[in-house]
Amino acid sequence: MERKLKFTPTADAQWTALEKSPSTAALLAQVRKALGYLEIDPRHRGLHTHEFTSLAGVHGEKVFEAYAQNDTPGAYRIFWHYGPDEIRGRKRTPVITVVAITRHP
Repeated sequence: MERKLKFTPTADAQWTALEKSPSTAALLAQVRKALGYLEIDPRHRGLHTHEFTSLAGVHGEKVFEAYAQNDTPGAYRIFWHYGPDEIRGRKRTPVITVVAITRHP
């Protein structure tokens, strides 16, 4: 089931910074690929998704960590949680909220 991605203001600012910097073109491609996997299947094996217990969503949601890079010093990670889903009439669209796109803490 494909999901819709939404970005918090923090994640949106981090995404914009990656897009604007020519020096991060390769990193941007890796993050784009990871976001594509996340949208299609949050459990995709390439993401190495696992719960990140040091963070919680605004409403107490479990936050997960997905790899945008691996085996790289300061590897980038995508932090996200499920919901809130969009409901229009009888149609429900599952949402993944991207909390942050940053170097591994």
